Formats: sequence, structure tokens, C-alpha cells
Amino acid sequence: MRFILEQDVNRLLVKAESFLLKHEAENNLLLGLLGRMAEGEDMGSVFGYGEDHDRIRIVFLHTKGNRIILSHDTVWTDEEAAELAHLVQTLTPNLPGVIGPVQQANQFARAWQQLYGKQIKVHMNQFIYQLDTVKDAGVARGEMRAANNDDFILLRDWLVRFGEVTGEDMTEERADIVIGRLITQKRMYVWMVDGDIVSMAGCSRESRNGIVINAVFTPEEQQRKGYAQGLVAALSEKLLHEGKQFCCLFTNADDPGPNKLYQKMGYRCVAESSAIDFQ
Repeated sequence: MRFILEQDVNRLLVKAESFLLKHEAENNLLLGLLGRMAEGEDMGSVFGYGEDHDRIRIVFLHTKGNRIILSHDTVWTDEEAAELAHLVQTLTPNLPGVIGPVQQANQFARAWQQLYGKQIKVHMNQFIYQLDTVKDAGVARGEMRAANNDDFILLRDWLVRFGEVTGEDMTEERADIVIGRLITQKRMYVWMVDGDIVSMAGCSRESRNGIVINAVFTPEEQQRKGYAQGLVAALSEKLLHEGKQFCCLFTNADDPGPNKLYQKMGYRCVAESSAIDFQ
């Protein structure tokens, strides 16, 4: 396989988008971030693809400070994984980890470990879910509304708590940026009961036919009342009604509660993914 670094995200999309769209839900992270970059967002990125006889076999993307992302529907050898690791290391020597399909992410992680002596640790095994039709919205009291600037501080603090629960590095500064962007773009929603916000969920990373639901959080004192189910179902229904063919989301594969909840709503698992850290 021949690995090629790209400098122009639009040129990469022309070359590789059809490959990624074959498994659009599975590649939602890559497609969503590349789409934002194509719209002008600067992520300090390194990106490119691997090809064999002019056939795309893998797409990769590293945004500053984050794990490198590997595309799904990829088959490669340990030697090819090591070749990409060597190429990436010359540009981003302090790579914090990798995320991608389980086998390929582990191949890359082992190559990184062997080449550079880093310890590797699985941060999270994940399921990628896709929903085409909402089957069960639940019967929780309340209703969904779009978040506004008056909700900013509460939702920012909740996003920090969400990061603590999931083990992600969500500083208050980063949460400020994320929540501010989602509110401005009208992509942050809350579930209201008797005038109080009891749950939140956002949507981002659009691809051609789908969109990702993320940042789903309900504080402990409001859990087990059906609010998250009501909110995610209502938001999914809204996005489908507005023209998306499907919604998708990531879950912790080792946490049975959310997985059972999303399956009840109509989400089905389409792939497994692994997030691995380098230490």
C-alpha cells in the first residue's frame, strides 16, 4: 500500500469520499470532521489516504491534540500499519492515541508501541449505532426545546461532568467552545420538565445522509425517569423529519444501560470501534 499525505481537504474528499460513503454511518467521525474542515474550520490536521493500484484502502485523519482516526472497511497488514505509524510520527510525534475499527486500531497501536516504546491502553471499546426510524420514544413527562444562551453555563458544566463520566479530557475551556458552537448553530437541545432542564443532547458532524447525536447527559438526580430516552428519540425524529436518512451515535460497549436504551429506541449496532491511548 502507498500512503499519501494530502494538503487540501477538498482534494481528499474528491478522491476518497465515495470510499467512505460505502460505510457512511461507520465513518461518521471522519466524514463529519472532514466536512467541517472543508467549510473552513482549522483543526491543525494531518490527513491522507492509503491506496493500492489506484484503489483507496484506508483514510486517516489526525486533528491537533486528538487520537488519529482510521476509516472502517479497511484491511491491511501489520507491516502497512507500521508504515503509516512511521509516516505519522514524523509529523505528530506526540500522538495521544488511535480510534478506529477494533482490529485495525490495535494493529496501529502495536506498531506505535514497537516503533516508539509507548505503552498502549484501551480507553474505550465502542459500538457505533445507526437509526433509520424511531421505534419507542418512551412516555417520560416533558418536552424538547432548543438550547439558548441562557442555558450556556449549566450545559457547559454538564459537558465537563459528561467528560468525567466518559473519561474524556473535557476542560471548562473546551466545553465553553463546544457548547457555544452548538447553541449558536442551534444543535444543542434540552428536555424540559416543569420549567427545569433535566437532560441534554447535541447533534453534529453531518455527512451526506446522516448526522451524529452526542453529548447525551442527564445528571444523577434526574436519571431513571426516561428523560434521556424522550430527548434522544425526539431529537432523532426531528433530524429524520428534516431530511436526514439516519442518525448515528457512539456508546461505551462495556456499559449495558445506554446500549439497551438506544436499542429500545430503534438504534442498531453497525460496527465496533476501539479508542486506544498511548502513554
